[in-house]
Amino acid sequence: MKIMGLDPGLNCTGWSILSVSKDIKLIDKGTVVTNSKEDTGQRLRKIHTDVLDILRLYQVDSASMEEIFINKNPKSSISLCYARGILLLTLSTKDIPVFEYSTNYVKKSITGNGHAKKEQVSFMIEKILNVKCSGTYDISDSIAVALCHAYSKKSF
Repeated sequence: MKIMGLDPGLNCTGWSILSVSKDIKLIDKGTVVTNSKEDTGQRLRKIHTDVLDILRLYQVDSASMEEIFINKNPKSSISLCYARGILLLTLSTKDIPVFEYSTNYVKKSITGNGHAKKEQVSFMIEKILNVKCSGTYDISDSIAVALCHAYSKKSF
């Protein structure tokens, strides 16, 4: 089974693909980065088309992302909602079920502490999957939510 983990963002969306069988392996990871000079519609189109390309390449069975949260900056929250919406639509067009988990649940499933810092989550991902978490926290967050989903479904 292949799980796609997503960390939505209008500026940068992190993604990862895990293969789950007898064990869990990280197949690929990356980011979809949009141009802040383009209008919102063009940026959402880029997220949509790039994620469609990834879905075609890896034939994922399910996807996971963190539940929505509203932060203190309304503009950031709205941008996050746009990115989540386009991801949900993109996955829906391919009949890929999406599973959502709270941030604290993801952190607890990876580190044992629901209030762990991003550095702790990244460190544990490296230990669990025996990989190097280079790049942005967008990538490690996407791996964490995919790993959380694999654990919650006990798919291996």
